[in-house]
Amino acid sequence: MKTQDKTYSIRWYGPFETKEQIGEYEKNHAEIHFQLYMFHGMKKRAKIYESYYCGQAKNSVFRRLLDKNHHINEINRMTAIWIGTISNVSPSAQDINYVENIITAQLAKIFGKDNLLNAINKKFPNYNIYVINIWHKVNGDRYRKYTNYSLPAELPDLLGHEYDIDPFPLHKIYSAEKVKWTDVDW
Repeated sequence: MKTQDKTYSIRWYGPFETKEQIGEYEKNHAEIHFQLYMFHGMKKRAKIYESYYCGQAKNSVFRRLLDKNHHINEINRMTAIWIGTISNVSPSAQDINYVENIITAQLAKIFGKDNLLNAINKKFPNYNIYVINIWHKVNGDRYRKYTNYSLPAELPDLLGHEYDIDPFPLHKIYSAEKVKWTDVDW
């Protein structure tokens, strides 16, 4: 039996510079449950390359980032933190895991495994998944132009995972760089 494809729309909000800003934002937007977050910045003693991380939070991104052993503590100079919510469905824990895996795999492809703080989880579902990244400013307005070298500029707007069993099981990740958003007047 073939499972239906799944699509996840992620609304990313940011950029934030500190954990405290995220705590305040979550408090002021309690109606939104943020399941995902990404950040990048310079590790201690790094001179050229930034490090990247994508993670998930069960209750609060702010509380998750306060963990004393969290990778965010390896970052000396933070460039940006983004928090995301899967907005088109009520995701299960497995859904969130798969979305995080696809984003992490794409970040490793873009920036290199050595610049990724996460371990890359290669467990993907036996069905097709599509992830649409939609970027918002902290005030809720949509980003129309992305700053160079920012996560919205570097991470593709559309990510896909394709599962094929012919002739043997195979998982492929693909992407579409930027979706062109147009305004339509009726």
